Amino acid sequence: MASPIITKLSKALGAKVVKSRALSGGDIADLSLLTLNNHTEVVAKRPRVDQPDTTAIETLMLKHLADRSQLPVPKVLFTAPSLLVMSYIPHKGTTEKTKAAKSVAAHVAALHQIRPKGKSPYYGFTKDTFIGPLPQINTPESNWCSFFTDHRLYAMAHSCMNVSKIDTVMMRRIETLAGKLPDILPATPESSLLHGDLWSGNILIDGDKASGFIDPAISYGHHEMDLAFIALMGGLDPVFFDTYTNHYKIDAGFHEERKSLYQLWPLLVHVRLFGGNYRNSVSAILEQFGC
Repeated sequence: MASPIITKLSKALGAKVVKSRALSGGDIADLSLLTLNNHTEVVAKRPRVDQPDTTAIETLMLKHLADRSQLPVPKVLFTAPSLLVMSYIPHKGTTEKTKAAKSVAAHVAALHQIRPKGKSPYYGFTKDTFIGPLPQINTPESNWCSFFTDHRLYAMAHSCMNVSKIDTVMMRRIETLAGKLPDILPATPESSLLHGDLWSGNILIDGDKASGFIDPAISYGHHEMDLAFIALMGGLDPVFFDTYTNHYKIDAGFHEERKSLYQLWPLLVHVRLFGGNYRNSVSAILEQFGC
């Protein structure tokens, strides 16, 4: 006899689940590819028992991206506590790196031209979200430098220190850097809709094109945040940046200064989760800015 959740899921999808197999790639959740009796394939995502249930927030983020942008993201088909069922996006990997990078660039540049509704400038989101299993604070601010300093840099650094992933010496270095940021970061850049977690595992490539973007950590902010993330761990051909600038401008100073500063956010996330050599990468950026 089918379980109550399978019965409910089959009713919601209009077809019965006839097969399931595990998918790789879930760091904090278990992923399964479900085959329905109408030959449709869908993905079921369940947070692991030792991880927070991010289902409701991920549903909100995917729907916001789908409603506000043309970014190809999975369609939410069904949700229940600790269960998210989404459309499956076929992707067989990269067969042509240059064309794939150009395709990603076009999608990301289009996403970054989506502005928040209502007052401007606006940085943040209507709710706090998650980056992986970690809280991402999105309390709205009208000053980008303040938002980045308080809700990205300081928030994650304090989280790292609270679990002894960094010490007070590194925290003081981060505080010294924070004092320099108003002279380096723009106060009111255009606010863009950000994916927020653009590493290679979250960019689905099907041959020579981007077929999907998964596991977002959205907010509205300076578009260079996503670009710094891609430069750090996107795994894309360098033509990405040339193509991106054909669609959307990157201001002078990004590659020289701001890229490294914005990379502190994903690096501190990795320090919080994994520790290890990521601390050395954080230290190198602090040293770059004399801290």
